[in-house]
Amino acid sequence: MKSAVEVRPGNLLLIGGKIYKVEETEVKGSAKVHKTVSIKMHDILEGKYMEHTYHQDDKLDEADVTSKKVIYSYKDGGSYYFIDEETYENYSINQFMVGKKAVFLKENEKYTISIYDNNPIDVIFPERIRLKVTSSPPGIKQHDATPAKQVTLENGMVIDAPQFIEEGDIVEVDSHTGKYVDRVKG
Repeated sequence: MKSAVEVRPGNLLLIGGKIYKVEETEVKGSAKVHKTVSIKMHDILEGKYMEHTYHQDDKLDEADVTSKKVIYSYKDGGSYYFIDEETYENYSINQFMVGKKAVFLKENEKYTISIYDNNPIDVIFPERIRLKVTSSPPGIKQHDATPAKQVTLENGMVIDAPQFIEEGDIVEVDSHTGKYVDRVKG
């Protein structure tokens, strides 16, 4: 169990027999007044979003999940398919469960999935995803130039990146925000 103030985005909570994935938390109040925690989350299986406010000391049940290393194989219809490289067991995860981060899935890359009650329920992405720049306008070298330009990545995402980023560069993108983090050297 976790107190409400300890809950972080990405945590899986068991509420009323359903599993919720925490999207955002916001602590309100001060040390003099009891803090409250507003938690935005969605039901992993049904997709319904919920926001609830808890007192800082309210206890919340974490879902008892296990993790398994898998390789992303392919997408078919509304599901993403993964394979356990040790047992060759296949796992199918609904596109809703993967959510907006599906753009970061790359075939034959390793990921971690969460399993609850023998069913895969979530894909855990690394904090930083490496992607190749497929299109980049020339950089501006003037002193009054804007510090960023838009580049297109191999997965189709368009992000703001520094002027020195060129087509063919490998960049790291934050998987939570979708923003440029760094250029991969070498």
